[in-house]
Amino acid sequence: MEYGSSIILKISVVIPSFNGWDRLDELCNKINISLLSNSSIEDFEIIIVDDGSDNRSDTLIIKLRNMGIDVKGVFLNKNYGQQYATLAGLRVAAGDYTITVDDDLSHNPEDFTELFSLVEKDKLDVIFGVPENSRTGILRRGGSGLRDIIFSIFFRIPKGLSVSSFRILSRSLVDRIICDISEYRYLSVEILKHTRAIANLQVEYKRESGNISRYGFIKLVFLAFSLIRCSRFFPERIRKLKTASEMEWNLI
Repeated sequence: MEYGSSIILKISVVIPSFNGWDRLDELCNKINISLLSNSSIEDFEIIIVDDGSDNRSDTLIIKLRNMGIDVKGVFLNKNYGQQYATLAGLRVAAGDYTITVDDDLSHNPEDFTELFSLVEKDKLDVIFGVPENSRTGILRRGGSGLRDIIFSIFFRIPKGLSVSSFRILSRSLVDRIICDISEYRYLSVEILKHTRAIANLQVEYKRESGNISRYGFIKLVFLAFSLIRCSRFFPERIRKLKTASEMEWNLI
């Protein structure tokens, strides 16, 4: 990477997806337009991680490749959940920086440029894109607030910072994470284990009409407990899992 000339050799964009193939065509085209318009990027790849969907689609990947877009398809052999699907994408990613985005079109690829600029200028390991607006449901806002409290108490996230699934990670941080997955459950926990070179960037989240959150109350409670269980307050034998190392997938 040529930091002096602000040239980023390659960007990887990881999209974990479960039954989201109907949205991925639009999302990948938006990502392609955004990255092509950035003169600081020499190359990029899009990595779609299919988390055991019912409607797997190799056709879309072939279509996007025929359009000249570098797209990889990672097809997990069963449903592992968003966190593990994201990890699978990181293990395939070859970029100098990796961006993770949701498949529901809530993260705007036009914000990529500001993420690049900030992470390079301040020599950070990760930037989380956090919503500047509050046009989300009460349950979703409450879940985000609970998550922030847990990260503050159990994982000592720097004061005033929040985590999110929209983030850019440096190559060195990705390498550290994928080499140490014995206790992996939640990517943001792994990030805090390996670095404090973190910042937030306020961005606008766009949620389509009728597109409701996937997280109901019971699932949010389960997620909160799963997060707390990752902390050093629990014995190592409880924290450690084999799931991450046992994942299997096909790459096309």
